[in-house]
Amino acid sequence: MEKGWMLIRNFGSGFGPTWQNSFHLSEREAAEDYFRSAGIQYEWLGGGEQLRTIQVRSAVERHPQLGIQVWFNHVAFWHISSLEPELRALFLKEFDEHELPYNTFYGDGSPIEDSIVEELRQAYRQETVSFPWQTGDVLMLDNMLVAHGRESYSGERKILAAMGEAYDRPLREGS
Repeated sequence: MEKGWMLIRNFGSGFGPTWQNSFHLSEREAAEDYFRSAGIQYEWLGGGEQLRTIQVRSAVERHPQLGIQVWFNHVAFWHISSLEPELRALFLKEFDEHELPYNTFYGDGSPIEDSIVEELRQAYRQETVSFPWQTGDVLMLDNMLVAHGRESYSGERKILAAMGEAYDRPLREGS
């Protein structure tokens, strides 16, 4: 809570989606307007062919209706330790930790220890509720309270999703 968390994403390295795809924008100027309004730091690299975004956010947010603090972030999901060990080693041979396609840090830019991220993953596992979907099932949830996820699957399935009101997170000082 004290430091918050930082997400660094690097676009244009040949790994992962393009910034145009990720932000659903095609013009650089429109992207820069969006970044400024969302408190996202950015820098164009490699003669403007590559983009680095830096987002510093709170680890917890205040639920807009309930007023309680909730864990609401993607620290574990985007952390380098999410990669399989062999893939992680290959990426770290090629890139510095701040140059990876994505990685998370404490809000001050210092590395988050793998052991801390593993504790977070363990907490997610302990709280996971899973069930076999059946045709016609409907699930409604408050994502700020339950942090949806999905398990891998095989075969065909069609899931339709709809979002309600977007959460506009308050910008941190210096964002």
